[in-house]
Parts: sequence; C-alpha cells; structure tokens
Amino acid sequence: MKILLLSSILLLIPGALTRSPDFKPPDASAASVSGVPWSSAQPVGDRFRKRFLECETSNTCDGNPLRFGCGRDPNNNTALLRFPNGEIFFDAKMGVDADGSPLARHDAGPTDQPETSFRFNVPGRPSVDSDKVPYVVIPLGGFDEELRVGLGDIAAVVYRDKTVYALVADLGPKCKIGEGSIELHEELGHHVCTRRNDAGECTRLRDVGLDRNVLYFIFPHSKIDGLTPDNAKQRIAVEGERRFKALRGQ
Repeated sequence: MKILLLSSILLLIPGALTRSPDFKPPDASAASVSGVPWSSAQPVGDRFRKRFLECETSNTCDGNPLRFGCGRDPNNNTALLRFPNGEIFFDAKMGVDADGSPLARHDAGPTDQPETSFRFNVPGRPSVDSDKVPYVVIPLGGFDEELRVGLGDIAAVVYRDKTVYALVADLGPKCKIGEGSIELHEELGHHVCTRRNDAGECTRLRDVGLDRNVLYFIFPHSKIDGLTPDNAKQRIAVEGERRFKALRGQ
C-alpha cells in the first residue's frame, strides 16, 4: 500500500521524477563508463518514466490492465537522460528478446515474434536474428519521436565490466523498458542459450534476464547505410565503439 501511495504521488507531481541527484553508475560498471559526462546530462521523458513506474506498481499501462505486467519483471529504471549531443541514456533490467531467431520462428514462447521491427534493406527484407546480432528494444508509445532515437540506431550496452555495441532492432510494449537479444546477453556474459543444434542455432532458451543495472546509451541518427545480415555485427561494433569513445572524450 505504501508503494502504491508513493507512486500515485509521483504521478501527480509534475517533474517529480526529474528531481534526483546526478546519476551514479554501479560500482561494477564505473571503469566501463569512465569519462561519461554525467553532470552535463538532462532528465527527459518524464511521461515514459511514469509509465514504467505505473507498470511496476499496478501492472497497468495508461490505466489499462496488462496481460504481461511488470510485477514479476520490474523495469528497474532510475534514470532517463539526454547528453548535450543528443545521446540518450537509461538504466534498466534486460529481458531476453528472441524475436527474429530460428527459435522464435519454430518454437516461439508466449511473447516471441518471428520477425523484428527493423528489417535489413536487402532482397527479402530479412529480420535481425536475435541469436546472431546484439540488439536492443525500445518502447512504443512515442519514445522514439520524443527522444529522437529509432530503429537502426546504434547503442552501447554496459553491464559490469563488459561493453557490447548493439543495434536498435525491435519495438516493445510502451510501459516496459530493457530488453536485449540472445546474442547481446551472451556477449555480456549472461548465458541464456542452454542447447544448440548442429547448425549452431539456439534450440532451448533460459528465459531469465538481468534484473537491474544494465546501462544503455543510444546514439541518435547513427543508422548505418548498407547494413546486411553478413556485415551487421562487425559494422555495429566499429561504429558503436567510435561513438562511445567520443561520448567519453576519448
């Protein structure tokens, strides 16, 4: 009851979610984000943070009941910031998004989709394979327009002492934040695939995400021309590293 009361107060006070100290990264990630100019970042997206909190406290979204709420899978988002050059930062949990993978096409879970929102601009318009390419998900509901980030942009994802560069490749529920592909989890050292077939495709997934302290940096207008399934992973890594170093003043 106390939690619900607190969330109601926060939802009613304009700007309540923005009046917080400068973001302090988790100690385990401090070295990985050294040089990030936290003091220059400004809070943004109050209405999205209110949605994330609403989902956690009442399992509703804009007042509507959710079949898959946040009660057992909280967003754990504490900051949503914009840096002077437009880079968007948020922290959150990281659920597992298998969309676009052979597993999602042939043995889908209750929320899996066979295709991703982003498609490669090559014949057949293939989706991004969650099992091969690190990617992240952003919420629907105006998040992309207001924060000026979108499908095809590049992200840096930090968890503890690891940094992985990823593609913004999928859109998710508007009151949830924090999802990453199978490959992103694996590269961050969180192994979620427990069985593979002779072709190397994941056939059994441990659908257990990282519960908090995943740091996401999205670089607006960073979409790469000529991206294909064959070159995506390498080109995302090169461009992501370049942009993340620039943010860190390197």
